Amino acid sequence: MALYERPIIGEREDLLSVLRDLRPYYFSLLVVQLAVWGVVVFLSERSVCINEDIAGCTVTIGLKMSGLVPLSLITSVILVDAGRYLMVLLRNSRERLITRAKIEANAEGKAEGANEMHAKWSAWNVRRIEHERRGEPFDVPPPSPEDCDR
Repeated sequence: MALYERPIIGEREDLLSVLRDLRPYYFSLLVVQLAVWGVVVFLSERSVCINEDIAGCTVTIGLKMSGLVPLSLITSVILVDAGRYLMVLLRNSRERLITRAKIEANAEGKAEGANEMHAKWSAWNVRRIEHERRGEPFDVPPPSPEDCDR
């Protein structure tokens, strides 16, 4: 049985309790931060590394980086979680805006329908009054709500 096929006995909890789906983002951000900090430390210790051998330079850089590893770990968690939180806020804001737009559009549609119905009734009433004034019979039925749907 290969190593990756062995059953996991008692799944362990992460040190910082990061979300399983976001692990690639945490890890990627951690690697990028450590690489940037490594370059910064190397450039700042460049003069020391010139005077020492490779082992001494590696120890010097390692000692300087040892304090930056926990900082990078914590900031990667904070940055990814802050981004996730902002995405949730944006999604909720977007949903509220869509709901509000639907409500406003529905209200506008009702107002337009009412205005159209009022215009049809007004036109029908004007024709009725004209026919009454001339003494002519008026047998046109009043507009119905179905007339406005067309």
